[in-house]
Amino acid sequence: MTHPATDSPRELHVGWLMPSFFHPLPLDITEPDELADRIVELATTVLADRGSDEQHFFAQMMLRQTAQLIEAEAEYAGMCFVEHEDEPTMATVLVNRVPSPEESVEEAATAIKSLLQRRYPLDDVQSGTLALDNTPAVIRTGTLEVSVPAELSPDGKAQILRQGVIQTYVPLPGQGETMVFELNTPSPNAWEMYTEMFDAVLGTLDWATDEELAEQRELERIAALPAQPEPAVSTARPEAAPLDQASVTTVRHHSSLILGAVGMRGPMAEGTDQLVAVACDTCHSKGLTSGCTVRHHWEMTRLAPDVLQEMLVAARSRLTRAGLKEDSAADSQVVLSAPNVSAAPRGCSVTLTADSGRSTLIDHVATGCSRRSATGVADDFG
Repeated sequence: MTHPATDSPRELHVGWLMPSFFHPLPLDITEPDELADRIVELATTVLADRGSDEQHFFAQMMLRQTAQLIEAEAEYAGMCFVEHEDEPTMATVLVNRVPSPEESVEEAATAIKSLLQRRYPLDDVQSGTLALDNTPAVIRTGTLEVSVPAELSPDGKAQILRQGVIQTYVPLPGQGETMVFELNTPSPNAWEMYTEMFDAVLGTLDWATDEELAEQRELERIAALPAQPEPAVSTARPEAAPLDQASVTTVRHHSSLILGAVGMRGPMAEGTDQLVAVACDTCHSKGLTSGCTVRHHWEMTRLAPDVLQEMLVAARSRLTRAGLKEDSAADSQVVLSAPNVSAAPRGCSVTLTADSGRSTLIDHVATGCSRRSATGVADDFG
């Protein structure tokens, strides 16, 4: 999911990934009847095994809360219901955007920490740093009181519910705004599980300007193109994303395994040996742009059709003996995957294609998505 930072000279598009078992509230709906229909649909989905009275009560609660969040212009709100140690639990994640108290992210973080310490003297307020651009952040851990009006309370009496809450304030560079991520849960026994999931979500946080999005699209376009002669006049290309060395080692190791199996039966096509860090298809579809996967690509040319088939067979034999799993195989292509191991913590995929029309063997090795690996611990709870 992505959300632009508005009214900024260099607008930032901010994105993050949520575990698949979270149910987002329809904050984009403004028409009352449509909003009510969506909330009722949500209630019958998450409480499919409960009676109509409980579903109705839940829908009333969510309709009231969603209307308040829409009025407050919240960026995101989602909830989940999972079992933890045979106990039903729930949690809510909210994301909002507020004005920053200072211009620079460092000064804003310092001011936010001071404000939170004064406002919540009994809570734990700490400074932190996000992996993304070493961005300073402020983390508040404490309690939240939620009021339930009498008309929505099961016993007909107004109630105050206390919930555990953790908030992370992330000043956005050059925007004059701060993102506020909040997790709250009334399930104390599942607190550790949910805070681990919350940390994983923050680990997927990403942002980019319009210019950086354009550069990323250009990088992906270049990586997808077959080898082309260099133009007479060179043109400037966007700078590639930095490469994670562990991932580089992983993809080059598997490319070397392939090369050792097939041998140098022909020349390497000039300009096709590409090693780049790009956003995977899933992250890209959600608007995330920084490199989350490392991809290695090379091509060997001037190969006869029978030689191409021999090379495919040799590669399949060598790679499966090396521990890779064969996901699919055809006359012209084989796809294998490497499991997550210490040498390749994100695993990787190998695609070897015999293009008889071009007399070319095409090797494509890619690591798994680092963001989805980060949220993998959360997905296990779904």
